[in-house]
Amino acid sequence: MRRRQWLAAGCGLVAAGAALAWLWSNAGLIEDALLETPEAYPISTAPPYVVALDAGHGGNDSGACSGQAKETLLCEETVDALYRLLAEDAFFKPVRTRENGQDSSIQKRVDRVAEQRAAVLLSIHMNSDPSTAQSHGFECFPTPPGRKWSEDSMKLAAAIADQMGQAGHRLRGSSGIRFAYYSGKRKLIVDAEDSRERTLKSFGILENSPCPAVLAEQGFITNSA
Repeated sequence: MRRRQWLAAGCGLVAAGAALAWLWSNAGLIEDALLETPEAYPISTAPPYVVALDAGHGGNDSGACSGQAKETLLCEETVDALYRLLAEDAFFKPVRTRENGQDSSIQKRVDRVAEQRAAVLLSIHMNSDPSTAQSHGFECFPTPPGRKWSEDSMKLAAAIADQMGQAGHRLRGSSGIRFAYYSGKRKLIVDAEDSRERTLKSFGILENSPCPAVLAEQGFITNSA
């Protein structure tokens, strides 16, 4: 995936930052997480809204790779762009779950989110399909149905997917919004219309986030275009 293309995808995510402000009129309190539970805190319903930005992988974990491109570096650059944009807006206070080049466990990331009393968490990743260089498009994964923050996470995902579509990016699936589950090493992906509650676990950052959360796959690092 060429530099200008993933930068364009990142800019679509940057544009989605403007859609955050209206989402939090019905905020509640944190309930138990699956890991060690961060201390409960009230979600702010007034600006500045704390936005936690999570660059996927990090440190020795480079994520997906294609040629010289490494997922973790591309994610860090997108987070840098989002951080700069949000820092310029008095409505938002961006925070990072980890510093660039640093490794961090899911536990440390969600603890950081809780320490900063974030209103939302956005985890940035790159997709990969080693079987073909043609796979492309954007998709994002909100906290799945049946969890504490699933409804508000879905609102955030819808705002992001809408901005990405308006920016001209292909939305994967029916709307660019999907749910991910794991059964052992098998990964199950379903479109957002399949809102059945499942006992299967999703991405760790979503299952354990102490606030509404979305994991965004901003494009395919393996795309040859």
